[in-house]
Amino acid sequence: MKISGDKARILGLTLREAGFLVELSHPNIVKLDGFVEDISKNVIWLVFPWEENGSLRDFVASADWEIPERISLIRDVAGGVEYLHSRTPPLYHGDLKSINVLVSSEYRAVITDFGSARLLLDVKFSAATKTMTLTGDKYTLRWAAPELLNGDAPGLWSDIWALGWVGYEVMMNSIPFENVGDGKVVMSVIQGDVPSISEDTRMLLIQELCSLLAQCWNLDPTKRPTAKDCRTAISWMASNTGLRSIAGN
Repeated sequence: MKISGDKARILGLTLREAGFLVELSHPNIVKLDGFVEDISKNVIWLVFPWEENGSLRDFVASADWEIPERISLIRDVAGGVEYLHSRTPPLYHGDLKSINVLVSSEYRAVITDFGSARLLLDVKFSAATKTMTLTGDKYTLRWAAPELLNGDAPGLWSDIWALGWVGYEVMMNSIPFENVGDGKVVMSVIQGDVPSISEDTRMLLIQELCSLLAQCWNLDPTKRPTAKDCRTAISWMASNTGLRSIAGN
């Protein structure tokens, strides 16, 4: 079969990205098991292991988890994001949310994309910022940073905005702007009108996390904490809330 120049280029980029993903190794990043290619359709499916506890969203809703247990999961996600952002070149996820995080049989949160297998939609490298994205220029509205809604490309800082919402989801058992229509969500995000968290009973017990989430939602991307800052802060919270893992370790 003769492959056109465009198809050859796309397949080459996809295979290169698949090879790169094999090199990722972190307890909070899902491991690539392999890939299946269909040259005739110009697609490659990346295959990831199935995690029996399902998505982070479903897992936190499955029981009345205590604060230390919830913080343990948030710390895992922050650790995974820190690992991606600390790569050379840095990686940004581009579509971070609780359904793109799985919970392993060891009750650890592991960042993935859209389940145990996904289509690699795009591969992009920015020479200006020296960053690469795993998921392409795609995002989900309610987790999208204001700069994305204004037409900017995703990056490290938009991951931090989304990381704040993952923390919100884990603590509140609620998606961002749960009872708000899409149009109002856009206006609220652009204006910095995010849901109040400091008055929630559970959040009252851990004001440090409230403060961190607020920093993640700063309208100025450059004023948001780094992934390392987030992981360090959440690890400190863990050590000061009598943290125990869900597995009881």
